[in-house]
Amino acid sequence: MTPTNMTNDPFVQSGLQQLSNEAFGPNGFANGMEEVFHVLIHRGSDTLGYGHMISGDEVIFTGRTDSDSFSDAALNVWLDECRIRAYSMGAGTWTTAEVHVYPDKPGILDLYDEERVERDAQGNWPPGGGPAGAQAWSQQLLAYPRTADNIPSWMWDIFQAEGVTPPIYNPKFKSVDWKNRRRPVTDHGTDFSVEPTVIDPSLELSVFSRIRKKLFGAHS
Repeated sequence: MTPTNMTNDPFVQSGLQQLSNEAFGPNGFANGMEEVFHVLIHRGSDTLGYGHMISGDEVIFTGRTDSDSFSDAALNVWLDECRIRAYSMGAGTWTTAEVHVYPDKPGILDLYDEERVERDAQGNWPPGGGPAGAQAWSQQLLAYPRTADNIPSWMWDIFQAEGVTPPIYNPKFKSVDWKNRRRPVTDHGTDFSVEPTVIDPSLELSVFSRIRKKLFGAHS
């Protein structure tokens, strides 16, 4: 799929510059390299990250020690804020972020609505495992809800395979509905400071029937 690019956002540019400073500054961990490439995949409460440095034809994987990768504040905290800023109520936010940082030119942030887990040269999954399951994606949708139509087909395939009903954004109430519970949603995602209210399915049959229709055979 074509990535969403937020590189022109001043907040994103500032973050990319900070990463460049950590990688290629006087005490940078990537001095002598041509590029640092890092991937973060958000799965609700779980985040998978991996990356490498490039020098000519040589690829050197990062993250072996605390001194050969970005700080948590510069990469993870910054990307968490990018994720919030990218959220659109009912449409969701990105799943995978790919960061490219260079010593002599501006960096790039590409965002994807898919799980971009790649095997390494030996055919192994990156540290932390392979593709996530339905519970992980349910957690993501609970925090950054989508309408049923905005949940991508690859997520529906996982939910169908595991028989899991995902959280759904309800535009009528500006809420996320899950397991007969409802919480309000803001421009920044679900408001977890508010206690959930109980839904009576008998009073909202149409909402839940559409969800079941998606899960049990009607989704293509």
